[in-house]
Order: sequence, then C-alpha cells, then structure tokens
Amino acid sequence: MLSEKNILVTGGAGFIGSHLVRQLSDAGADVLAVDNCFAGSEALVPDSVRFEDIDLRDEDVPALVQEFDPDGIVHLAALHYIPYCNDNPEETFQVNVMGTRNLLAGARAVSDLETVVFASSAAVYPPREKANSETSETGPMDIYGETKLIGEELMRLFQRETVTPTATARLFNVYGPNETNEHLIPAVLKQVRRGDREIELGNLTPKRDFIHVSDVAGALTTLLSEFEEGYGTYNVGTGSEHSVREVVEKTSAALGEEIAITQDDERVRESDRPHLKADISRMQAEFDWQPSVEFVSGLRDLLQQDEEVLVT
Repeated sequence: MLSEKNILVTGGAGFIGSHLVRQLSDAGADVLAVDNCFAGSEALVPDSVRFEDIDLRDEDVPALVQEFDPDGIVHLAALHYIPYCNDNPEETFQVNVMGTRNLLAGARAVSDLETVVFASSAAVYPPREKANSETSETGPMDIYGETKLIGEELMRLFQRETVTPTATARLFNVYGPNETNEHLIPAVLKQVRRGDREIELGNLTPKRDFIHVSDVAGALTTLLSEFEEGYGTYNVGTGSEHSVREVVEKTSAALGEEIAITQDDERVRESDRPHLKADISRMQAEFDWQPSVEFVSGLRDLLQQDEEVLVT
C-alpha cells in the first residue's frame, strides 16, 4: 500500500526514524527524512532516502512540507532524553510543541494528505501498577511527557480541522541498534562490551515495557498504511515488563556469562516510577499487530553488533 507513496518522516536520522525510513523505502515508498541531527546522524539514513538537515522550528519547514507534497507524515522528531529535557525545559517546549505546530502548518496546506502518525510516549501516563490502556487517565511526571501530551492535542485539533486521518502512537521503552541516548540497555551493553562482568547501575527495581525498534517501526508503518478515519490513540509496547535487575539477567542469558550488579547511588533518579507497562489490545484488535522480537533474542542480536555500528 505504500509503494510509490511520498512519505515524510521527521526525526528520520534518529534511532527509531532510521529504522522506519529503511522499512518504508524497502516497501517502495519515496521517503523524505527530515532531521537536524541533534541526536541522530545522516550516516544512519539509507542512500535511497532523501535527507534534509533542518530544525523543525525553522521558518522554511512549512514550505519544505508543501514542496514534497507527502501522502503521509510520520512525526518522530523531538527532544526526548528526559534528563536533558528536565535541564532544558524551554528548549524542550520549543522543539516538541512549537516545532510540531510548525510542521502542521505545512501539513495543512497539503491538499491530498492521506495520513498523519504522531509518535507520542508512555511518559504521558502517571505512575500506576496496572497496564496502561489508551483510556487510562494521563498525568505526565516531567516536561517531556507534558510536551507529548500537548502534541497529542495539537494532532487532535489538526484532524478536526482538516479531516485527515491522524493516529497517535504512545511508544513505550524502545531498544535496539543505533540507540542515540544513554538509556538503560545501552548503558548495560556498553559496560558488557568493554569486558565488565560487574556493572554499575542506578535503581534496580523499576519495571519497564521494552520493545524492539524494528517492532516499533512496524507498528508505525501499520498505522501509516492501515489507519483510515478520524483520530486514534494506540499503545505500542509488548504488554510485559522487566525490572532493571531482570534486564541484566536477560543480558546474562543472551551473553551466556554471569553478570553481577552494583547499585550506583549517583545514578538513582528520584523520578523513577515502579511500573510502566502497555495494554496493547487495541493495536492487536484493530490491526492484528503483534511485536515479534523476543527480549533475549533482541539483546543477543545487539551483543553481536559491531560496536562501530551501534551508536551509544
């Protein structure tokens, strides 16, 4: 369904974006990747994909969107590393909210735009022990989550004004090749790769729903090609969660060697929530979508990656 379609991907040189643009290009789409390479790298963009180095806040963005005349847009670009966002709240608001407004200003002028997909985050949910469904009450704990919730409202208003089918994907904890921020799994693997078998981490008990980046790209592609009407919100996760300690145990299983853990008090973040798990029944029911990468298998593949390929 995406063959010969014009698809614009913001954040296309980033962690998720680089995997998504490759999937879309392989499916026969004509892809434009837009990124200012704050966290990403043009080197991650396939040669078959057109690339534009531009900040979403740039005044030329609306004209760029109109010139490309996309059939679909996937909006991934954002400041999302939470420690950085907390230290730079004004910049985070400007990029994540005003950048989104700027992008949508261009999208409004595209007369035959078929679908918009917005990458939101599980960070819009408050701490809760049960799995989060799309109807669960929202309550962000940080500036990043707040900006994503505002972004969702901007998308809802855009759909109401233009009647363009618009889907929001609330992404849970994504891992895989080409990770561009020092999240938990890259931190673990970085220490393991250099030969450490006793690694230092922060909080060991928080549980997260870890989903492989290829499954996330697949979910975004599914929404882009199959979401057809109105506005919809969808969780993208696995429906299971693993504690930090369990992540190390799974890494040990993938490696085939014993790994010990030391808790580093300086890495403990007060904002860590005990649980964060997705209810993915809506994606399953409406699109017959399922994550396919088993956790230990995904970790084993990462451990086998050449260090020069993995950006950490």
